Amino acid sequence: MKNAIRNIQARQQTLLDMLKDDQAHTVKALSLSLKTSETTIRRDLASLARMGKVNRSHGKAKISKTGLEIDKCDNQNIEVIKEALAKTAASFVKNGNTVFINSSSAALDAVKYLIHKQVTIITNNVKVAALDHNSESSVFLSGGEVRFPKEALIGQSAQAFFEAIQADIAIIGCYGISAERGLTTPVIHEAKINEVIVKQTRGIVICIADYRKIGESANFKSCDLSYIDYLITDTFSNPDKLKKIEDCGVNIIQIQV
Repeated sequence: MKNAIRNIQARQQTLLDMLKDDQAHTVKALSLSLKTSETTIRRDLASLARMGKVNRSHGKAKISKTGLEIDKCDNQNIEVIKEALAKTAASFVKNGNTVFINSSSAALDAVKYLIHKQVTIITNNVKVAALDHNSESSVFLSGGEVRFPKEALIGQSAQAFFEAIQADIAIIGCYGISAERGLTTPVIHEAKINEVIVKQTRGIVICIADYRKIGESANFKSCDLSYIDYLITDTFSNPDKLKKIEDCGVNIIQIQV
């Protein structure tokens, strides 16, 4: 499975390199150059197009100028990836579980896939309250100071709330995850909450991080990788950086979008 993913990554990178000449290439020509089927090329191009890296039109493909530097704020295609990762994370949650959800948008996305399950959600993410929920499930907000615009609950009362509870599973997002620094965030108050969340989880801890977060780090550390059981990411993530994370004992799940 891992070799297959690496083959896909290598082939898609080769496609991008071929398209950097700023010319429109036909699927047939790309297929002949890479000695693979047109069906495979179309599938790769569709995946790259969803990432915003290429433009497709009438059997041809061309590099996307806006896709060369993907920005978190204006690239809508990243939402497709985040949704796929969130759905996978939510699949680990079973009826009857108590689930920690941190203040990240990635973890919030996972909640949308829990609405049909009978679960207890414990979170410091105020936005969770606005989502639909199963009438037989429960949602508890930690309390504390609301930090805008993220609408995250922080402070000593929020920490004390999480310290008094144990969860079966935690789903968390991060600014960055690396073998060198673990999980990090640019906000010290959120780092403290995240630290409590992972320590108070008696079951598995799942980190959701798309390719932009792999190998990155911020000023404040949430936890070491020893606390993370699964990293759910996409096939666009840097394989060398993922290998270093995997060598730290983290199970890697890559989703092809």
